[in-house]
Amino acid sequence: MSGLSLILETARRALQAQQVGLGVTSHNIANATTPGYSRQRAGFVPTEPLAAPYGLLGTGVTVAAVNRMRDQFTDAQVRDVYQSMSRSSMENQLLSQVQSSFNEPSDTALSGSLSKFFNAWQDLSVNPEDSTSRNAVLQRGVLLAQSFHTLSSELTQLRTSLADDAGAKVTKINTLTSELSALDLQITGARALGQEANDAMDQRDEKLKELSGLININVSFDSRGSMTVATGGSVIASGAGSLDLTSSISGNQIVIQTALGGPNLNVTGGELGGVLNTYNTSIPATLAQLDQAASALITRINQLHQSGFGLGTPPPAGNAFFTGAGAADINVSAAIMSNINLIAASSDGTPGNNVNALALAGVENEKLLNGNSLTISGFYNGIVSSLGSAVDSTDNTSKQQQAVLTGLENQQSSVAGVSLDEEMTNMITYQKGYAAAAKLVTAVNAMFDTILQMV
Repeated sequence: MSGLSLILETARRALQAQQVGLGVTSHNIANATTPGYSRQRAGFVPTEPLAAPYGLLGTGVTVAAVNRMRDQFTDAQVRDVYQSMSRSSMENQLLSQVQSSFNEPSDTALSGSLSKFFNAWQDLSVNPEDSTSRNAVLQRGVLLAQSFHTLSSELTQLRTSLADDAGAKVTKINTLTSELSALDLQITGARALGQEANDAMDQRDEKLKELSGLININVSFDSRGSMTVATGGSVIASGAGSLDLTSSISGNQIVIQTALGGPNLNVTGGELGGVLNTYNTSIPATLAQLDQAASALITRINQLHQSGFGLGTPPPAGNAFFTGAGAADINVSAAIMSNINLIAASSDGTPGNNVNALALAGVENEKLLNGNSLTISGFYNGIVSSLGSAVDSTDNTSKQQQAVLTGLENQQSSVAGVSLDEEMTNMITYQKGYAAAAKLVTAVNAMFDTILQMV
């Protein structure tokens, strides 16, 4: 090919290339607000030159590929921060629910019930044989037990609901890994044909980010662009397929395994990591501390009460005030419930003796917990304070990670985001290039006409 035919072919290639460029620009403009979309660029390269007596003569342009603007290193950082932030945010949400169950400070909360219970014993010491004061001790004891029950029950119910939540998140994870494997197969299949499945790669990146918000993952890519997704040392998604996870209760703990069984996976990140840590660690620790407080109260009150005497001839003695061993089962004994005269306000059974009532009221100030360094109220207040600190800590961590994530996403957007101003400039460039190539075709056509007229 030479002469006018070469020029015409060069013009044709220019028209085709500018048309592809304009098509890519229109695709970018159409997806400017599409979440996860990465702007694309037509990769223009010159075609092979033609040898001529005076040197190599250019033959035009072609589009080698339509490239996706993306930075994998930034993408990996986004996933890492996102999975940490998602865990912190989920833990903050769940611990806030635990904190709201305590309802402190409040007269109706456990701290108020404790104070009113000991105050009732103090009031009884003023008139140890008064039936109204005895009935007040009984009622305050019942309300105190109910406060323990309510708190223990709410925490237990919250923990139970987390098992269902973990199962739902595992189901979502399995759906995502299946979709990721299908997308990866589509991408590698296109590459095998020398094509780039840019939109499919965008979808894969978005699903990888979504997956990182649910569970800690490690993502790697091979030379073909195929991904491998692993968590806890097990590959759960690749072009070869996906491996489902399962959630179950074992030893009063939520455990995550692959569908093939084997060792428990170490889930530390994402929303599932937050759920597991709250279920397996945070709530059980709070319940155990609550049981400690209830047990110390039961033991000490019963110890003093059984050593005292109630009203009667002879005065009854040796009766426990509380039954149970912890927050879930503490109750005023059935005997006391049926007969307030069994309440032991006296230390020796003589009429008007209030020594035991004063001793029972004084339990409020006895250091019975944490190596005899804290009162029951002090120990309980420590539970509430620690919980508040944990809520503040997870909230601060979540906000800090959100700030880092925002910075990374801005960096990501600077590479992958669509700028409408830039696309408008490109559109004009391609339009002018197309018009110039069209004029070249017209010029060559006129030259052909000139030659034909000469003939």
